[in-house]
Amino acid sequence: MSRLVALHAGGSCEPWQKLGLSFTGNSCLLADVDLTITDHPLGLYSWTIDVGVDDVCEIDGISTTLVSASPGHPVTSKIGSHTITGLDHVVVNTDNLDRTCAAIEAVLGLDVRREREVGNGVVQRFHKLDNTIIEVVTGPHITTVGASLWGMVASIDDLFEYCESLGDDIASPPKRATQPGRYISTVRGATGLGVPFAMMTPHVPGMATR
Repeated sequence: MSRLVALHAGGSCEPWQKLGLSFTGNSCLLADVDLTITDHPLGLYSWTIDVGVDDVCEIDGISTTLVSASPGHPVTSKIGSHTITGLDHVVVNTDNLDRTCAAIEAVLGLDVRREREVGNGVVQRFHKLDNTIIEVVTGPHITTVGASLWGMVASIDDLFEYCESLGDDIASPPKRATQPGRYISTVRGATGLGVPFAMMTPHVPGMATR
């Protein structure tokens, strides 16, 4: 199955280090996914995905590097004294769900697993990679033509203790997430990541999910 190898974001490593992430050069790990920070403008701008072939392409406007092999990282990584147990999902914004999801299916071979209406015209669709989920979102708030990488969510082994260690000025107090039994916290914009980043309690086997 296809798996996410890396996410590439513009900005600086320093704000990410405030979360307890350790960098080697300009890269750190979010579970088994490399996060590489460059001097591009703030925000996620491309991703690398293992599909068994090597190529460079676009997925409805998203710069995409396809590779034939993954680095073989451990499935978890450290964040401060805590553990990222997995990259829960990556969010893609689009002005047209059908077009973007068709492009994902054509390039990555991933069909839509589920569609969810959030309300106020916002709709989500989900594609499953081996090690994370692509959450494609559309709604009245998205006016730019094409798709773009927006943000991501990591699962933390002890979210409440981790957020307490960061402090309220960096991360919001955990609150109940959409998925039953899970909690979520978001990193505050003033931290300076330039990328919407949230943390969740881990998925529990047997729990209702996407």
